[in-house]
Amino acid sequence: MSRFPRTVLGTVCLPWAEDGSLDEALFRRTITNLVKGGLPDLYVFGTAGEGYAMTDTMFRRVALVFSETMREAGGSAPMVGLVSQSLATLIERAEFGLANGINTFQFSLPNWAVTSDVEMKRVFAELCGRFPEAKFLHYNLMRSGRLVSPAHYAELADRHPNLVATKYGGGDPFMISGLMKHAPQLRHFLTEQGYYLGAPLGECALLTSISSSNPARAHEYLRAGASGDAVRFTQLYRELSGVLHALLDATGTSFADGAYDKAIHRLTEPDFPLRLLPPYETTTEAAFERYRDTLAAKFPDWLPPRR
Repeated sequence: MSRFPRTVLGTVCLPWAEDGSLDEALFRRTITNLVKGGLPDLYVFGTAGEGYAMTDTMFRRVALVFSETMREAGGSAPMVGLVSQSLATLIERAEFGLANGINTFQFSLPNWAVTSDVEMKRVFAELCGRFPEAKFLHYNLMRSGRLVSPAHYAELADRHPNLVATKYGGGDPFMISGLMKHAPQLRHFLTEQGYYLGAPLGECALLTSISSSNPARAHEYLRAGASGDAVRFTQLYRELSGVLHALLDATGTSFADGAYDKAIHRLTEPDFPLRLLPPYETTTEAAFERYRDTLAAKFPDWLPPRR
């Protein structure tokens, strides 16, 4: 039995006003609309949520607003990302969350220098071991300079019963099959391409990105993979591959992750700003319009349902 539900996990982007401040009203509305629209399992401060760019003041305010709004909207337990070069800062932010009723976190490894195996295990010990009352998802990405291997996850899961899930956005078949084989007690969240490889091998779950524009269809993709409905699963995967090409053909591939997620989210919230916090560039209005128009012409079922 996995330690975390098999679900569709979605991210919340942060809407920045022209002066760089958080548009709190739009942020609250965004969270509420995502939950009511079919994505009750949400996190903030992944790469799409610009967790890397947060000051402590920004982190505390966004975390409190996110947690409060998730509860008001009837969402699942709010998951807050911990991203920093400093392990001490990760610990302080987890302490802040726990003190304010947040007990589910995702974290990535510090990346000022690539952590050795010993150092990597210490990060897990300092978070999972220090806070046994909390649940942790590890975000496994090469921006940290290394990936945690499936064999390491097996060891870490045995050592830390509150390590409940992982998040992997790559498409390496050996990594994905290894996660299913060596650490099945963890819930492995894979993006649309990775989920197509992982679902036939074990009880992985869906980390939604391009599919988040239509939550009902994202859940259908999750169910098709989980039930072994190969015909429907392949059909939806083929569509999603086209949706991904529509996005990248329209915008290019040179932006930080949040630029793409904000373009995807703007399909649902037309007034959602595309801007990222400095110094990072984002995609243009014209590129977003090309993306939206291509979906309308070729993949209309992945546009948001009309309200």
